[in-house]
Amino acid sequence: ELRALFELKGQYTDYETTGARIIQKEAGNWYHSFVIDKGEKDGIEKDMNVIAEGGLVGIVTETGKNYARVRSIIDDDSNVSAMSLNSGDTCIVSGDLQLYAEGTLRISYIDKNDNIWDEDKIVTSNISDKYLPNILIGYARDIQTDSNNVTKSGYLIPAVDFGPLQTVLVIKTLKV
Repeated sequence: ELRALFELKGQYTDYETTGARIIQKEAGNWYHSFVIDKGEKDGIEKDMNVIAEGGLVGIVTETGKNYARVRSIIDDDSNVSAMSLNSGDTCIVSGDLQLYAEGTLRISYIDKNDNIWDEDKIVTSNISDKYLPNILIGYARDIQTDSNNVTKSGYLIPAVDFGPLQTVLVIKTLKV
């Protein structure tokens, strides 16, 4: 587990990170909201990005002296401004616990003429107000033109498995 975090840290060398253990989670099978064992005394602040093996986990929503609460990207209240790593075209990844039970999240607000296709790597976008750019979120699937014939939408297979999470990395750089 620690080796995997060390390897992940190597992928994000532009940012200062700190490892943290999950010490509490909300009821349910997945880590849609949880508490970590690092807080203000460790330099953790609200809106810091959280990653784990695979990619983006979520964002810090609350801090205390010795803890921080994280809302993960699978939570129903989560929306992440994202883009295709291939084309740079933008979209929104929305959390949905019911969909995650099937292993996917929703991906939407893709312009009909944008080049986001099945299997594209989806990363955090440059225009996100809280998420740092180019953190892997997952892979596009079943992208289709919507009935309004103006936008496309589909599904995203998250890069992180939210079932067995025990440790995460907090990126101690805030989006400016």
